[in-house]
Amino acid sequence: MSRCCRSAAGWASCPCGCRTIPPCKKSRCACNHVWDAAVRRAGYKGPMSLESPLRRIACAVAAMRGWRRWLLAALLGAGAGFAMPPWYVFPLMVVGLVGLLWLIDGTRVPEVEEADAAPPRQRPYRRSFGDGLLWGLGYFAVGSLWIIEAFSVPPADFVALGPPIVGGLAVVLAIFVGLSCLSWTWLVRRRPRLGQGWLRVLLFAVLLAAFEWLRGHVFTGYPWNPFGHVWAFAAVTLQPAAWFGVYGLSALTVALLTLPAALSDGRGRAVLIVGVLLLLPFVAAAPRVLLAAPSPNTGPMLRLVQPNIPQSEKWLWEMRDRHLAKMLDMSTADRPADLRHVIWPETAVPFLLAQSPDYLRTVATVAPADGYLLVGAPRGAMTVDEARVISPGSARPQWNSLHAVDGKGFIRATYDKIHLVPLGEYLPLRHYYAFLADTIGRGSFEAGLERRTMRLPGLPPVGVIICYEAIFPAAVVDPLDRPDWILNVTNDSWFGASSGPYQHMVSARLRAVEEGLPLVRVANTGISAIIDRFGRVEAQLGMEKTGIIDHNLPPPGPATPFARFGDWSFLALLLLLALPGVYLANRN
Repeated sequence: MSRCCRSAAGWASCPCGCRTIPPCKKSRCACNHVWDAAVRRAGYKGPMSLESPLRRIACAVAAMRGWRRWLLAALLGAGAGFAMPPWYVFPLMVVGLVGLLWLIDGTRVPEVEEADAAPPRQRPYRRSFGDGLLWGLGYFAVGSLWIIEAFSVPPADFVALGPPIVGGLAVVLAIFVGLSCLSWTWLVRRRPRLGQGWLRVLLFAVLLAAFEWLRGHVFTGYPWNPFGHVWAFAAVTLQPAAWFGVYGLSALTVALLTLPAALSDGRGRAVLIVGVLLLLPFVAAAPRVLLAAPSPNTGPMLRLVQPNIPQSEKWLWEMRDRHLAKMLDMSTADRPADLRHVIWPETAVPFLLAQSPDYLRTVATVAPADGYLLVGAPRGAMTVDEARVISPGSARPQWNSLHAVDGKGFIRATYDKIHLVPLGEYLPLRHYYAFLADTIGRGSFEAGLERRTMRLPGLPPVGVIICYEAIFPAAVVDPLDRPDWILNVTNDSWFGASSGPYQHMVSARLRAVEEGLPLVRVANTGISAIIDRFGRVEAQLGMEKTGIIDHNLPPPGPATPFARFGDWSFLALLLLLALPGVYLANRN
């Protein structure tokens, strides 16, 4: 209970649940809001500040109960989801984050002991977790709608499973948002100063980013649509990721976009100063790209082939010769004289190429002289010993692989995908729902053993990532053998022209920024692109288009701080953001 004026004649209540005696001119409720109506009722006749309307909204949001509160939380999260690619409705992220903080503001004040209707001790934590859970449910449901497309691929026998699976995934991911909100309430109820003004915003940002990092690592991780992706509409705003990674970019994003919530406390000058400090990483990193010269055309010439084969036809055995002929024609048509390498997408050859010598010799004909065809194809165990060692429980283990094929028909190097898609490329507890294999993936692959740089004569050292591996920060190159570029082959045709391929493309751009390396993305149905080390797209083929890209490989840059230190740089940023709160909360 807070008494800002002991001579007051009576109580006034703030709708957010706290109580105060507010007649003095500087009165604030215990949650640090000035509730104007309460102040007037208590007898104060002086002028109100300009922030009064914002305070009214903040207190009204914090005071909401029941289904209205639940609905608002879900709508705020869903709106924030539309701030992500490909929609980029940026203001919705500001409204969503500010609204979530105002919701949990109502859980930060300890109950008044003498109040007869005081809620049980656990209720604020339950309410805070529920606010975050419902907000995250809306956010991740919008961000995961593209998964439903996978169940619509003919014959679409299990199309009815799409919405429940998206809903279940959204609930699991939303738990991390709920835990971050619960942690926020737990901390500010023990250190009330952390719950004031801009300090509560920084604490909110630190916790959301920390639990986002956990989401990217727990149970193999699923770092889809981190908050930092909201800046992907321009390469210049992505540059702090070169220092702190996408999780650090998320921390800065949440802190900066939630800062308007602190204006409800009437401390505009402090909010302005903190806002300028939060903008400094963006301003300091901007010259990386703004002052960078265009990429010179000195790298080897690459041809990216986007065949645009529908997923409904891709795995049909009777169509394989037609699809192969299409890609062969695209690979040889109007070749530049200086073409060095041809690249096909993930599973461009949907059968075991290494065990099919006739087809291997056929595809080798498109490899340029002194160059290679880089082709995605499943790979089977070549020997009985390999099958026993790698997968003792499987009679015929297979890998999702990329082969480097020379003009003589020899496979000179192979990369096996390490980070497999749950339910898509491997089925946990597969005996219980093996019927899903034909809907959301083809069978079950084994994981590759190690990430290593592919080195071949005439080919710049390359780090290969296949499809889903592009979403994992600090896990796309061998840190002990840094490559000159990153190759990402993918097949996003499962998801049609939905939001999924666009969001996947943004992840690839962030990996280029983080590592300071150019990234070449080759997709079956799009989006294929040449991306420089700053995340700028130099050439691109859009969704559901058939075509090729002939382009020189952009040059690599020096290792970025994030490439050198990985998640340690993110941890350093979190500590820097938390430092003011630690100092002020413990100061007498």
